Order: sequence, then structure tokens, then C-alpha cells
Amino acid sequence: MHLSRAVRRVGVAAGLGAGTAGAMAGVLLLGPLAASILLVVVFLLVWPLAAVVRHVTEEAPYGSAAVVAATAAGAVLCLPGLVRLLAWGALGVTAGLILAVLFVLIDLVVPDRSVGRLSPRKTRRRRNLERLTDAQLAEDEKLIASLQCPLSIAELCGVWSETATQLAHGAGPRDRQAVAEVRRICLDEFERRNPTGFHRWLDAGAPANPSRYLLPIPGE
Repeated sequence: MHLSRAVRRVGVAAGLGAGTAGAMAGVLLLGPLAASILLVVVFLLVWPLAAVVRHVTEEAPYGSAAVVAATAAGAVLCLPGLVRLLAWGALGVTAGLILAVLFVLIDLVVPDRSVGRLSPRKTRRRRNLERLTDAQLAEDEKLIASLQCPLSIAELCGVWSETATQLAHGAGPRDRQAVAEVRRICLDEFERRNPTGFHRWLDAGAPANPSRYLLPIPGE
């Protein structure tokens, strides 16, 4: 079951309001000093753990370890406060409802900054791959540009054989993309320069070395 974005925002705002009421009641229950010590201790315990989890996880489940630690500390303080509110009966429940409604009204007034985003938050691996692609794109473009196409058909045959060897030895995703573009250019040049030999090579199953089909046979 998928809830609409507006319903989720209202639910989160109401939860924050009720949690704030619980935190305030928790401060009254424990006292300012004890509540502050509790917040600091929980924050210091959760923060390094959340940082480690975010570092070792392939797709980070949250944006900031500090935010997770602060949320955990607030939740720990809220629990005894909410129990205290319930113990107060109708007065405590009313106080929680008033803050929940207040937070919902504030949320309705504040614009949704996430509207208009083009894409969700990218994972760390995706960001690293994009940086790697940007850093090495110029090198790939130079290689591809060199095939457009001052190379002779013999040189193109050599390039085709080299790329076949590279694929056989297990090229990575970025290398496979570059190799696919190189081989596409080679195919276009093979067909343009020697269509008869090109089709004979295809009919033979496109072996790794196309030179025997595309280059003139000595003595002919």
C-alpha cells in the first residue's frame, strides 16, 4: 500500500509534534540536567555506530550519521515523556494532540522543497562511478576519435582483434562501453571499405581476426 506524499508529510509532522510533547514531558520528568546528560550519552553512543553502518553499506540508508544519532537521542528522551503524558490522562493526551496539530499546520505552510527534484539521492557507488567516468571520458573519446578514421583497414582489423582479446579477459563495465563503441566504428568502416569481404566475414561467423576476409590476399 503506497500512501500519497501529502499523507506521509502530515503523518511525519504529527509524529514530530507528538514527539516534541514527549520530549518536553521527559525534561519535566527527569529534570534539565539529567535530560541533557541522557541526550549527550545516547548521541555519543549512536553517532559512531551510524557512521560505520553508513560507510560499509553499499547504498547508504540515510544522509547523515549525526542526524540519526540526534533522532535516536530524542526518541530515547521521548519514551518516558510519552508515558508521563499518558499518565496525566486527558490533559497529557490533549497536550500531545495540540502539538501534533500545530506541527501539521506549520508543515502545510512550509513549501515542499523536494518537489521538482529530478532524481533521488544517488548511492555512493553511483557517485564514484560517475566521477571515474568523467575522469576517463576524455581518454575514451580520444581513442574513439582516432578511429574516425585515419586508420587503415589493416589497423582496424588489429583493433578488432585487440578488443576481442580484451573482452575475453573480462573487461569492466566502463571498458565494455568503450569497446562496444570502438567495435561499432570498426564494423561501419569494414562495411564501407570492403562490403564483399565484410559479408564473407559475417557469413563465416565473424571470427576474432577479420583480416583474412577484409584484406587483399597476396598474389591476387
